[in-house]
Amino acid sequence: MIRKTIFWIHLTSGVVAGVVILIMSVTGVLLTFQSQIVDYANRDYATVHPPHPGAERLDLDAVLTAVRDVESEAAPTSVTIRPDPAEAYVVRFGRAKTVFVDPYTGDVRGEGNIAVRDFLREIVYWHRWFGAEGENRAVARAVTGACNLAFFLLTITGLYIWWPRRWTFAAFKAVFVPNFKIKGKARDFNWHNAFGIWCLPALFLISLSGVVISYRWAGDLVYTLTGTEPPQQATQAEAEPANPEDESAPLPVAPSESFLDAARKQVPEWAYITLNLPEEGAETTTLTVSEMDNRIPLTRSTLTVSTSDAELVEWVPFTSLNIGRQIRIWLRWIHTGEAAGWFGQLIAGVASAGAVVLVWTGLSLAWRRFRRFNRTRQDRAFTTKDTPGESDEEPHLARTG
Repeated sequence: MIRKTIFWIHLTSGVVAGVVILIMSVTGVLLTFQSQIVDYANRDYATVHPPHPGAERLDLDAVLTAVRDVESEAAPTSVTIRPDPAEAYVVRFGRAKTVFVDPYTGDVRGEGNIAVRDFLREIVYWHRWFGAEGENRAVARAVTGACNLAFFLLTITGLYIWWPRRWTFAAFKAVFVPNFKIKGKARDFNWHNAFGIWCLPALFLISLSGVVISYRWAGDLVYTLTGTEPPQQATQAEAEPANPEDESAPLPVAPSESFLDAARKQVPEWAYITLNLPEEGAETTTLTVSEMDNRIPLTRSTLTVSTSDAELVEWVPFTSLNIGRQIRIWLRWIHTGEAAGWFGQLIAGVASAGAVVLVWTGLSLAWRRFRRFNRTRQDRAFTTKDTPGESDEEPHLARTG
């Protein structure tokens, strides 16, 4: 009875959420090495040639002034620098635009490979919101969140269903080893079990992290289970920049280079620094500093400095965060596999491809079951109609697996 109940939960969840899971899985495969693809596509924009050996970069404010002269429609919000003299500065204008800038001349080299960027961005939008725009994204986000939860449920119930009842070599081989010679229902059953079991650990983590990303309550549950406090949400008054009493005398702002010097002093072995440019009237600004040039947050820290004199206000390395916050951040990178570097990305990509097979074979098995049930019902109705005198009660149907 328990196994039958779990089976129907698994079947119903798979049928209802199958198409959405299929879309998320296909787009997940396409996004497997997104960061590496973007870096490779932008290599000509991100690489500069110093005018001569030992050449010094321009002062950051001079670089930003040159950028503002070219990109006058919006104000830059952040800039990322690296110690390699052949690396361009990366200047961002919120989420709308990113440009690469020559730190020796201030020349804007361009936005990068726009075609690759737009293609991958569209894939991300389909992965998260089915490509929806504006207010429709809220509905799409609710659907993907629910299907992420269903996918998580499928991984749990799937393990119970796929595990052989009899512990024999033949039984384990039937569900653990994919058979590429058989066809039809036997093939769907074998592939659904084999791909499911081998991909299960990765899919469990991907779906679990997806649930935490999708739902606030799931993120809060991480803090509850670890006995830690979630980060405090800033109030509107705290979020807004402070307004000086005398608007005719704006707050002084230290040179941008001094903010970078504060980060270099705090983290001498830095791999990149991202400076969030101070907002007008703000008393502090933040910098992100990493000791490794990758997206993994383990060696990343956040500095808060005074905008008037670049004095350190607060330094928060990743290791100083409570365990709940660390797990919450790690789950973001576990979802893409980047928590384990390129090898983790490969595993996530292969598991996403396996999920495509799972959805396809699962829906195929469900369709075969429905057709068999419908045919049996029609045969029963035909037999009852052509056999007078029999009981009106439904004949017993043999259990189908």
